[in-house]
Amino acid sequence: MTKFIQKNLQNVYKQIASLLMGAVVLTSVSVPGLVATEVVKNIDENGGILFEAEPPDSFPVAQNREPRRVMWVVVTAYSLEAAQTDSTPCIPANGEDLCALRELQGAHNTVAANFLRFGTQVKLPELFGNKTLVVRDRMNARYNGTNRIDVVMDTRAEAIKFGVKYVKMEIY
Repeated sequence: MTKFIQKNLQNVYKQIASLLMGAVVLTSVSVPGLVATEVVKNIDENGGILFEAEPPDSFPVAQNREPRRVMWVVVTAYSLEAAQTDSTPCIPANGEDLCALRELQGAHNTVAANFLRFGTQVKLPELFGNKTLVVRDRMNARYNGTNRIDVVMDTRAEAIKFGVKYVKMEIY
């Protein structure tokens, strides 16, 4: 926010405060997907309004949101072994420990993709239903510029059995 806008907002708040003289006012702030109500309870010594935000009735649930984008991708699989990764198979490109995550969560939910940012959440409904997968790794540079992702599997046998698939991917 520019200093000009901040100064104008401060002047507006001071004018409102001088008119209210300590009265309680309800204001509504609309944010896409959320409406928050704020209560003006106090006016400071400089005429500024002090806000305390009331919690909204409910927050949006991540599983109910719409994907930002849907696209077709080639999906392959790999397992966490040095022959398919590098000398540190449990450590993907983003530096997390996939072996520890597997122990904590009970299953892998990691994908490698060169065209998505780390932390991007995706779903492959045709393959994994409503399970959310997270981009934590990168693929070989030869796959740059392609719509190809790699899903982490528990074993090499599972990865080979998975094969190659062409499916819709939802990006969140």
